[in-house]
Amino acid sequence: MTEENVRILDEVSDFFKKLLKAAHLDLQFRCEPEDSVIHIRLHGRDAGMVLSNNARLLYAINHLLIQSFSRPHKDRYTFLVDCNEYRSTRELELQLMAQKAAERVKSSGTRLPLQPMPAVERRVIHMALAEEPGVKTASEGTGEFRRVVILPAQ
Repeated sequence: MTEENVRILDEVSDFFKKLLKAAHLDLQFRCEPEDSVIHIRLHGRDAGMVLSNNARLLYAINHLLIQSFSRPHKDRYTFLVDCNEYRSTRELELQLMAQKAAERVKSSGTRLPLQPMPAVERRVIHMALAEEPGVKTASEGTGEFRRVVILPAQ
């Protein structure tokens, strides 16, 4: 591990110690570098709070981390916060949902709006169907009501 990697991991660890203390969250974390991605894995008694309401707090924590560290480390690191493997499990669920919805749109020929979801989850749907023949995706709505719509391809 390079000296720069050690330094960024120390900075991220310090950030999380302060954040969790200030937020009074009973959570533990570990930072795991993997190539240019720094994974921060949360677990502990308050995990349910972090994952409630469609994991809004988890995504907010990730956003804070990105805003705090991306500018000085732009193009060198990506930061990904997860709690109890929620994001990896959710990504698989979203990919499966996208495929099933695409099949439904292909067979019915009608548009299918999905439930509102955060931008990071909408992106998973768009990416899962980007190369899927017979359908295309779009986002509609604003704020917390923004959703992916799967459309028959013209």
